[in-house]
Amino acid sequence: MTPQFSLWYDLVVSSFGSTQRATTAQKQVFKLFLAPAMASLSIRGGARMYAIIETGGKQIKVTEGQEIYIELLNTEAGETVTFDRVLMVGGDDIKVGSPMLDGATVTGKVDKHGKGKKITVYKYKPKKNYRRKQGHRQPYTKVVIDKINA
Repeated sequence: MTPQFSLWYDLVVSSFGSTQRATTAQKQVFKLFLAPAMASLSIRGGARMYAIIETGGKQIKVTEGQEIYIELLNTEAGETVTFDRVLMVGGDDIKVGSPMLDGATVTGKVDKHGKGKKITVYKYKPKKNYRRKQGHRQPYTKVVIDKINA
């Protein structure tokens, strides 16, 4: 459990009225229901800054420090990449673009390139002796988000 959640965890467990250690049921309630709801909150009590970016034809919600897997980028590992197609920035105050926000960028560092899990594509036509089997591994780029500039 991260230190950020330990403060919340102590608060929630003490609210159950138990002076002893938390039971397994209390821990499960915290992990399943309360921890995801508090994940967007920082220790200060405010909302964490997030952004919705568009890359590779997909829209992705990102926060600072998050690792994301996106479509293959034409950059080397270790380089800094800037996403300028930012649709929305949220947190304490929300800014929504129409369709993109002017001047908002998200910067990240390319961690590695790789290929995803293999899938099998099988084509078959009955009674015609037509069978084709083909595999595919989608290439990806792993990026660690450094900064959200709104």
